[in-house]
Amino acid sequence: MKYQSPFSVIMILGLGVLVGIMILQMDPPALVELDHEEHHDHSEEVSIPRGSHGGWLFSKNDLQVEVKIFETGIPPQFRVYVTTTAGKPIPLNEVDVVINLHRLDRLDEIHFKLVGDYLLGDMTVVEPHSFEVDIKAHWQGKDYIWHFSQIEARTELSTEVQANAGIKVNAAGPGKIKSVLRFTGEIGLNEERVVHIVPRLDGVVREVFKDLGDHVKKGELLAILESRELADAKINYLAAVKQSKLAKKDMERETLVFKTTGTMLKLLAQQPDLEEVYRSLKNLVIGENRELLIPAYAKLHLTESVYKREKRLREKGISSESEYMLALEDHKSAEAKYVALREKIAYDGDWTMRQKQRTSEMEQLNLQMAIQKLLALGLPIMKIERLDKGEDPLLTHYELRSSLSGTVIKKHLTTGEALKKDDNIFILADLSDVWVNIAIPAKNLKAVKLGQKVKVKNDQMETEAMGRLIYLSSIIDETTRSVTGRVVIPNNNKLWPPGTFVTVELILKERAVPVAVRADAIQSLRDWSVVFVNYGNFFEGRPLKLGANDENWVEVLDGLSAGENYVVENSYAVKAEIEKSGAAHSH
Repeated sequence: MKYQSPFSVIMILGLGVLVGIMILQMDPPALVELDHEEHHDHSEEVSIPRGSHGGWLFSKNDLQVEVKIFETGIPPQFRVYVTTTAGKPIPLNEVDVVINLHRLDRLDEIHFKLVGDYLLGDMTVVEPHSFEVDIKAHWQGKDYIWHFSQIEARTELSTEVQANAGIKVNAAGPGKIKSVLRFTGEIGLNEERVVHIVPRLDGVVREVFKDLGDHVKKGELLAILESRELADAKINYLAAVKQSKLAKKDMERETLVFKTTGTMLKLLAQQPDLEEVYRSLKNLVIGENRELLIPAYAKLHLTESVYKREKRLREKGISSESEYMLALEDHKSAEAKYVALREKIAYDGDWTMRQKQRTSEMEQLNLQMAIQKLLALGLPIMKIERLDKGEDPLLTHYELRSSLSGTVIKKHLTTGEALKKDDNIFILADLSDVWVNIAIPAKNLKAVKLGQKVKVKNDQMETEAMGRLIYLSSIIDETTRSVTGRVVIPNNNKLWPPGTFVTVELILKERAVPVAVRADAIQSLRDWSVVFVNYGNFFEGRPLKLGANDENWVEVLDGLSAGENYVVENSYAVKAEIEKSGAAHSH
């Protein structure tokens, strides 16, 4: 070992002390930059010195500032302690401090006032304590600036990572919170849209066109039967048609004769000469009344002429009294017969016409009865009308058609099978809407009213539908102590097959709230209930003050504004990233 002189050692020690003093007098850095990598969330990447009060310690020149977030027993607030770098107190009224907190969504500017031995911030430092911090101080004409990052409950995720994790974001906004009663229900057929198809007559199945599950339209052909009963009904109808036509034609002729006879009677009442009578009645259809009345009128006219001639001769003394009296007798007899015949023809004509009308009406009634029988057997009116035209030669041919549009849910017939008229061979149901039958306990009846909104859910199929309570039984079941309620829901997509058990939510009331979030978006982080707000690629847990809730939505009283984007799907993935990054709550 080489020997060194004491002087050399002293010189080296002296230089070391001098360098140390110079280092101590150097200014500390004014800005403390705390960078972090993607997916990491550390409150401090660079260690910041701590002061005597446990706060962050910053110094420059002769000024030393300790910044503390104090939250023991009170809402979090900034406290600032100011001294010289040597630790000597500085009059606080000589120092002006402002702290700017750069959050994801806003800038908080905090001013301070003198309280005891520290400066107190003028606003609460709300959670999360995740921000970029600018500390600005003014003392003795000089400005001091420090910067640092305090990051917690935050992570950064690239667009690709978000897509792979299935993270979806929506804007918060107004919502409706529902108060509900939950029951179990069962999907059933809408019994107002179910039809039972029966043959309506005895017959044998000739051909079947539809099977179980087939969709049919109203009027579509289901099957063809052969029926002797139908043939009898058709023959009876055809006979009634012919009788009705004959009776109508007979009545029309009798009506015409009655009218023309009336014309003849009016003409004869004017006592025209025979030549005018023959000329006026020549082209009229009068029938036997002409044969009876015209000769009687002619005889009356002749006897009147003879009577008048004999009267003149008698007055002149040429004719005898007996000849005069005989002429008078013949005239009066002819007049009596003529008048009687007129009365009889008028009466008989009216009576005969009424009889013909009655006969026609009876035959028309028989025809209508025959038509109604065919209609009752299921024949459409167009088919019936074709019978009269001879366009339906197969009298035993019976077409069984659908009476509504729907689905075949039951079938009981095969080709060649003999059927009775009351056999239930098809059941058709319109499944475009269905009933939801609900068993409502008697204890809940006070809160249940017709017309209330109802949500129906099938958790297995992940489907839901809305409806209203349209029926409430007035009788309590003795066994279950419940009443039956009913809701109609649409089923156009056939997602509600009858027989399915469902969950029914009877909505008692709805309350509109300014801000609501989805219930499944809320996560627990530390001792907070949070949603993860989204700004760019950054996600941050936002502690919420929650209000009322239902199964799907939760009211937000504080912590989130309408319009802010938050994670609505797979929020647990964001929580996992934050926890994996080891986010701290360090003040």
